[in-house]
Amino acid sequence: MDWKNVGRSIPEITTRDLVVFRLPPEETEQLEHQYNRALFNMNNDGADVAIITLKKIITEHTTWGEASLLFGICLAQCGEFHRAQQSFEYALTCGLHSQALTELAQYCLAEATTAAEQARVEVEQSSEDSPLKALSTAITRQESPLVAESEHRERIHVQAPILIKAPKKPRKRRIATEKEIRDALAQSTSSNGEIPDEEIRVEFPKTPAEKMRMTVIALIVIVALVGLFFLIRFVIVPAVGNLSERAKSGEKVEFLEQKLSERSADPEVSAILSEYSEKYGNE
Repeated sequence: MDWKNVGRSIPEITTRDLVVFRLPPEETEQLEHQYNRALFNMNNDGADVAIITLKKIITEHTTWGEASLLFGICLAQCGEFHRAQQSFEYALTCGLHSQALTELAQYCLAEATTAAEQARVEVEQSSEDSPLKALSTAITRQESPLVAESEHRERIHVQAPILIKAPKKPRKRRIATEKEIRDALAQSTSSNGEIPDEEIRVEFPKTPAEKMRMTVIALIVIVALVGLFFLIRFVIVPAVGNLSERAKSGEKVEFLEQKLSERSADPEVSAILSEYSEKYGNE
């Protein structure tokens, strides 16, 4: 069976296909991009890269049958038919959103089961044809209980699909640390040197000390503006008004002096001028 042609028959998903997960818009777009990117890698000789992405998707969305189906096809392309068989069984257990994908998963399951059985028979025949190899394998497998248990745990860890109970409550969001950002940037570059299409946006939170410093600066600016307002309102404006009044008073006095001087021939005016000169003549 040509598993590459099978992978090319899988369509890309859209945002509407992910409505059942009830995710925020940003997470829905990110999940759509990850799935379609894994599909692209699988169809371009990058099944091993797609497996890494799909393993994370299946861990977070354990009831997504389409992701398990795609995961099984990637495993089949890599020759891991026994794990592919388990992944196809799990995809059918979760359910698929279309009859075409369900029939495809059933067909893939049958082919993977046949291929896994053939591989097992070939291994047994190879072992029977080589007695020395069989003896060497038997001796090698006689390991200590701790080594056997460690090997068993490792096999369990890599088994597919990845069955992890989904949390009842969504985890709280948190902003990534600088180390997590560097790790994410390193992982986002695939093995063939491709850079992810979407721009990575990172926000850094302000520390309490920075928030306090910004608050103090804002208070100082507000106090300075209030002080400047009162200085202009109650000091500068009255001073300018007093100077203006004094200038007007001087103009009035000059006007009166001029008019009285013009009528200095009048005895009464002359007496007023004389009295004014005696009283204010030195000023």
